[in-house]
Parts: sequence; structure tokens; C-alpha cells
Amino acid sequence: MEGIVKFLSSLLYYVEERGYPFAVAFKRAYRDNKPREVDSNFLYEYSRRFLLSYFSLPSVKKRSIRVKYWIEDNHDNITFPEWMEESLKNFVNLNLLKESLKSKVVWIRVNLLKTDIDKVIKALENYKIEFSLDKDLYYMIKIEKSKVRLSALDLVKEYKVIIQDKASSLVVEALKPEYKDKLIDLSSAPGVKASLYMMLTENKSEIFLTDIDFSRLLRELRLLKKSGVNMDKIHIIHQDSSRNSLTKGDKVLLDAPCSSSGMISNDPTILIKLNREKIIRFSNLQKKLINEAINIKAKELVYAVCSFFPEEGETIVDKYYDLLERPFDNYSSGYISFKSGILTNRTFPHIDSTEGFFISKLNLEKL
Repeated sequence: MEGIVKFLSSLLYYVEERGYPFAVAFKRAYRDNKPREVDSNFLYEYSRRFLLSYFSLPSVKKRSIRVKYWIEDNHDNITFPEWMEESLKNFVNLNLLKESLKSKVVWIRVNLLKTDIDKVIKALENYKIEFSLDKDLYYMIKIEKSKVRLSALDLVKEYKVIIQDKASSLVVEALKPEYKDKLIDLSSAPGVKASLYMMLTENKSEIFLTDIDFSRLLRELRLLKKSGVNMDKIHIIHQDSSRNSLTKGDKVLLDAPCSSSGMISNDPTILIKLNREKIIRFSNLQKKLINEAINIKAKELVYAVCSFFPEEGETIVDKYYDLLERPFDNYSSGYISFKSGILTNRTFPHIDSTEGFFISKLNLEKL
């Protein structure tokens, strides 16, 4: 047990003191204090569950004491901070949500620009990976059980499949991609949604990609190239989209910077670093971004965030109620205590086995 205690204590150090996301913190802790004879895949999942229980640990400074408390008392109890409980208790079944977070769900998207579904299915079967095909999106596959790390598979390394949550794909589907579309993506990096848009239009649409971080744009370009995207159809604009420079297109995507609270199952450090002030800051930024986005001369705008909080969803689009059109009939409504709730969608881990997303669609032709 001593090796596990040292490892988890090191993990906590990198999360608390360095502020690293889970994957990076795990890698550093594994380098420094790798436990003997412990499978790395098991350790990764064990560490994820430990961090999800962070707010149930005793309030003591010494990390090893907190770790031992969790291990010895089997205190595998997912707890949200009090402010988060108060914020969400009237909107979400918190007990079901917490229980769902205990199981990490992974989705992959077949990249039809580089392969076909039958070849991917055969490859997954050869790897003895248990999976199920999605009933709504023909190119999405839910991974049920795998003894191998997906990132190590040639399928992933060759971009024949892309690790992408189903809810993220629904954001793109809300735009109903069509050939010869001119799409403006106002916060585009890392480019997974753009690559899906190009896949669904068979490389016949045109995308204007913008991001405030130039290095992220460069990484996005590399992803798109490796994904088989026709780069002649891609235009890069380095800008702060709260002061947007683009004026005309067919469709606009604003997958806005947000708290990422909908992703805490995959990265529990998000839960640890989250606070009320951060939600407010993101909400204020989102208001600026959508105010810029609706001024673009286009047919429609999809506004989405990976967040459970209404301050980043319904309260943002309530102002534009007259422009809203419900994206999907077969997914949950937004929070119905808000005016915009019935005309928007939300996905949840405990309902859809996806990340938590808010998705809305605005008809800009009504302006």
C-alpha cells in the first residue's frame, strides 16, 4: 500500500500545487513514484476515482493522511463543493449525476475521410475491444470495455478514428452541415469539431477557423491535416472573437470557452479547480462572444458550452429567445425554469452516457 500512498500523494501535489490537468499530473506522478506491480490502466482509473472524491477527504494539510483515509476507509464518495451543490440542486438529479461519474465513458468517431466503419469494427474486434454502435449517429462508437489504451492503437495514431465525445458531435450535427457551407468557427481549437464538419460534407464545405491562442491554431492545423481534411478549404484567423473581424458566412459555431464542468468525469481536476468566481468570469466572456457572433451576416448560429451551469447556458441565450429553434427533439431540454429551456438541449452523463453539454441554435435570419 505504501507505493500507492506515495503515488497518490504525488498526484495531489501536481494537482494542488502545479495546477496540472489530470492526464499531466498522472504522468508526472507515475514518473516520480511508479508503484511496483500495478497495472497502469488500473492505476489511471483508481486515480480518477480518488480525485473525484477530493471533497470528501479530511481537511488536513498532509497529503499522505488524506490518501490513507481514502484507501483505508474505502471512502469512495463523490462530493461536490457546497456552492456547486446549491447551484445545481434545483436543475439536476445530483445523486444520479454523481453515480454516473464513477464510470468513465469513452466515445470514438470513425473518420470517414480516412477509412470506413466496417474496417474500424473489424479492427476493434481484433483488439478484443467491447463496443456498441450508436443508434443516432452512425459514425459514433461507444467503447464498453478495453484492456488496451485507445491512444496507443494504430487506428487512433493514424486518425482513422478520433476520440470525441458524442455530445461534442451533436454540437456539429445541430448545424446540419451541407455541401458548400461557409462555416465560421469562433473558438475552433483543437479542431475536432471542424474535422467532423468537413467529414460530414465530404471536404466540400469551407471553414474559417478563429482562436485567440496562436499555438492552439497551429496544433489545430496539424490535426486537420492528419485527419484528411482538404486544407485548401481551411482559412485561419488569429483573433480575439470578443472583437470579431468576420462579417459574413452561412453558419456560425460558437463552442465557447467555459468552465468545462461537463467534463469532470474525464478530468476530475476540473472539479477541484472550479469555483463560483470562475463561472461568473466565463459567463461574462460568453456574453461578449455571443453578442459579436449574432452580428455576423449568416443563416444560423449554434452556441454551445460543456457545462452544467445555467449561467453559461440558459441565462446566456434567454436574451435571444425570439431567435431560438430547438436543435433536437430526442434529447433533454435545457433547464425549463428558464425561458429558453424548452427551446434548447442538454446532454448528461447519467442520461445520455456523454459529457454534459448545453446546445442552442439561433436563427439569425429572424434579426
